[in-house]
Amino acid sequence: MNQHQESHEVRLAVLVSTYATPLAVLLVAMGVLLSQPRSPVWEISIGLLLFGIVFNSWSISRLKAGRAGGGLIQARLYMNLAVNTVIVYFLGGYWTPVWLLLALTPFATAIYGTKRRTLAMSLGVSCLLLGIFAVRGFKSPLDWGIQVSQAVFIILSSLLINELSALAKSAARSLPPQG
Repeated sequence: MNQHQESHEVRLAVLVSTYATPLAVLLVAMGVLLSQPRSPVWEISIGLLLFGIVFNSWSISRLKAGRAGGGLIQARLYMNLAVNTVIVYFLGGYWTPVWLLLALTPFATAIYGTKRRTLAMSLGVSCLLLGIFAVRGFKSPLDWGIQVSQAVFIILSSLLINELSALAKSAARSLPPQG
């Protein structure tokens, strides 16, 4: 990866973080404050939220300073997915909108990656979401319909974001050089 590509990747990471981090903080904070889950769900959720804030702030500052490359971007993507999965598992029984945390990783992948990678990530995360729901115990067909709709939303929205990102990259390449 050349320096221009790496700089572009860093700008994308900062862009994703600018919008995804506040949404994640809002979802978890509102989930904890409004649903008032019992212990240890409260502690796990707040602890992982604080970890996520510190980890993302640290990684973005390293990326901006040029002290890390694409490896940190990928590590950040998977660390956030792991943290978000645990939060959705524990807090999801109290605060249903928290499932949106799982959409963030496929959305970020859609901005950085290829269509194939975006599809793979969105399918994997959708299966993860359905798996979390299944582990909590079978519920009504209505509940399953809601979960399947959320999974399909993740897949289709990720593919849409990927297509829009590809169009933007294509349009940027076709612009005359600035100078």
